[in-house]
Amino acid sequence: MAYANGFDSDSLPRLNRAATRITITLPHVTFVRLQERSKAQGRSLSNLAAYLIACGLERTDQL
Repeated sequence: MAYANGFDSDSLPRLNRAATRITITLPHVTFVRLQERSKAQGRSLSNLAAYLIACGLERTDQL
């Protein structure tokens, strides 16, 4: 994957890749729903968001 700053993550060996931080903007209603679910599940917002994104990607890959 290439980034706007010219960084190309595909050039890195897979074993050296670590988690990457991103910033996103959510509609307020989505944020509140995410916050409520994270509290109910005892997970951090970040952990739950990463999990939901990964699940969504897996689901669309199977289509």
